[in-house]
Amino acid sequence: MPTMCSFQLDRMDAVYNSGEYIHGRIVLKTEKVKRVNAVYVTLEGEARVQWSLSGKSDSANYCGHQQYLYTRTNVFDSTEFRAGTHVYVLRLRIPSGCPSSCKGPYGFIAYNISLTIAKPWTFDEVFRKPITVVQALNLNHNPEYGLPIRDENVKYLCNWPCTSGPIMYTLLLPYNGFVARQQITFFLEVDNQSPHYDISSVEASLKQHFIFLARQPYKRNFYTKTLAKSIITERTLRLTKRMYQGTVCVPSDTPRSTLNPNYIVFVHYTLQVKLKTGYFHYDTDLSVPVVIGTIPLQQRGVQLVTTQPRRISSRDISTLEEEDGDVAGEQWSVQAEINQTEEDGEGDDDDDDDDVIQPVASSRATSRRIRAQDISNNNDDDEPPSYDSCLPPSFSFATLSSQQTLDSVGHSSDSKPRGQQQRAIKLPKFPGYDIVAASTQAINMSADSALSLNYYHSYGSLGTGHTGRSLDTFASSCGVLSETDEHVQDANEGDDDDDDEDIF
Repeated sequence: MPTMCSFQLDRMDAVYNSGEYIHGRIVLKTEKVKRVNAVYVTLEGEARVQWSLSGKSDSANYCGHQQYLYTRTNVFDSTEFRAGTHVYVLRLRIPSGCPSSCKGPYGFIAYNISLTIAKPWTFDEVFRKPITVVQALNLNHNPEYGLPIRDENVKYLCNWPCTSGPIMYTLLLPYNGFVARQQITFFLEVDNQSPHYDISSVEASLKQHFIFLARQPYKRNFYTKTLAKSIITERTLRLTKRMYQGTVCVPSDTPRSTLNPNYIVFVHYTLQVKLKTGYFHYDTDLSVPVVIGTIPLQQRGVQLVTTQPRRISSRDISTLEEEDGDVAGEQWSVQAEINQTEEDGEGDDDDDDDDVIQPVASSRATSRRIRAQDISNNNDDDEPPSYDSCLPPSFSFATLSSQQTLDSVGHSSDSKPRGQQQRAIKLPKFPGYDIVAASTQAINMSADSALSLNYYHSYGSLGTGHTGRSLDTFASSCGVLSETDEHVQDANEGDDDDDDEDIF
């Protein structure tokens, strides 16, 4: 009967995290005495890569090795190993810097516990127990893993002269850090501006990418594997838009992402979304990187909830009316609600001597006033800003406002002495409206002058109005400019009559 060896570890699945201890025992059974050099237990972790490329004339072999862990403990140092059952207790520590176990087509990272019986002048007897090591990666330690990630692309079907409209699509992830057995939620916005082709379906997949680095000679090799896949069969018709939402589950045995670029076996992940256009066109895809860790993000567990101001509605006011009585005024007026509550409060104060239920009515009026005030505040906060003051003036208002201002000055000048009739005319403050219209005192004009007007209207030039048109043409088409001109004309006629009487 050959020698038998069994490993009895404290974990059935033999999965340990970096930095943990391995507890257990090794049971070794032999039927006869053996001459040995030593019996020892080792804990070893290493990475190996190897592949070969062959051409027409020559071929090349590429290989690499990297040691992460090696510990040896001698359990027997004598030369004669007796028959029977031997039990060895284990307590081994895995360093915290050891990378996670993984395996690819051109290399692997592996850990194992082995018991070796070293024999003289012959081959050693080696018994191995593989274990899985997971290097911890807490996604909460790096805030970048909790940030959303977005990518977009544009695809044109066919080539000139048959080029169709573009297909624009955008891929969005709420965050890019995930763990095993977690759902990856993605959003895809598609804008199909092609007039001839539809998008038949959308395929999302989680890709695992290996990078193998050979040291002798130096060369890199790549390998990609699909871990999970989901298909959305909803179509996006031509000249339409659609928003897709889907999920992809991370498998339970997925190793974490490698962050150290110095390892000869490097693992990283991407989420790939592919648009199925059908016909004879190539499927277009879009990929975003994701990080697979061991401790999930905690931001989904603790969320800050902010309450937005609530807009007042007819249902709110009807509720107030049913609870507290009818309210005078319009349904959407909160000020009417406040005024009504004040009137109810005054009515309750007048009936203090006669009404026994006055404290109840007063408290009800107070609570109604407070509730209406809260609704008013919420409504004021929730209203959008008004841009009415930024609108430009209309043409009729811009051209007639100065004339109306002159009319008001003419009316006010009749009731004041001539020495106090001059006053400033305020023009509306609108950009681009810079026409000057003002009353200016005449220069070197006496009271006995043939021109009996002490004031004349200046519009910047003689014979033209404030619009730049001829006064004769404007008067013939529109009549008298203003009431002020009528008063001035009457005054001129009166002065002319007086002068004629003086001559006679």
